[in-house]
Amino acid sequence: MKLLLPITALLIVFTVIGTAAAQSSDRDNPTPLASNMIKGNGTGKKVEYYYSFNAGPGEIVVTVDLKAKSGSTGADVEIFDADGEKVFYLYPNAASTNERRVKKVSVTSKQQLILRLAFDTAAGEYAIKLAGPVELTAAAPTAEAVMSSADSAAAPSSAEEATQPAADTPAPDTSTATPTESSTAKPGKGSKFDLGLNLMQTVGTHFGLPTSGTLHIVMKDGTTQDIDLSKVKSANVKKQ
Repeated sequence: MKLLLPITALLIVFTVIGTAAAQSSDRDNPTPLASNMIKGNGTGKKVEYYYSFNAGPGEIVVTVDLKAKSGSTGADVEIFDADGEKVFYLYPNAASTNERRVKKVSVTSKQQLILRLAFDTAAGEYAIKLAGPVELTAAAPTAEAVMSSADSAAAPSSAEEATQPAADTPAPDTSTATPTESSTAKPGKGSKFDLGLNLMQTVGTHFGLPTSGTLHIVMKDGTTQDIDLSKVKSANVKKQ
């Protein structure tokens, strides 16, 4: 049970991160720039990508590395201001060996800019680096960071494992206890299930877990748990 929920949470994270990493080809919905270096490889098709970032005032240095998979290739590197006016352009060409071009652009005030990259069918490896007064968007948590959090939540502490009931503690009287069905039993507050569930809900809060519907969980012992997502107000991870 300790491994089931963290693994499920990681599957959601990997799926969402894969989607978030996609480059936008929609000029009206550019990808927020989270790094000053954009690296990639041609897809064998004509493509164009759009990124948004804030920059200025000052001089921005644009460095482009490009090479072709075969023959020769060309690329478009353009920057537009908020009014759609082109304030920078660079159209490098390259053969099968890497070609580097460097060009600068001055920005008089802090403003949002749109970077457009376009590659043809022969494009191979490419890298575009921005230097200067460029603001980057904070990157989403990586899969490794979430995995570390999941491992910490799933692993019991040494103190917890070492804790044993005192020898003189009387055993509870179960003769009058009301029988319950294991299939409907709910774990107590602070249990491992509660911790794993909080992790799952926290991942959903940051990565788009639906806010309606039912989360159905099957335990290793065959019991099930259903959580109505529309009733979840907030979630957090509490270390035990």
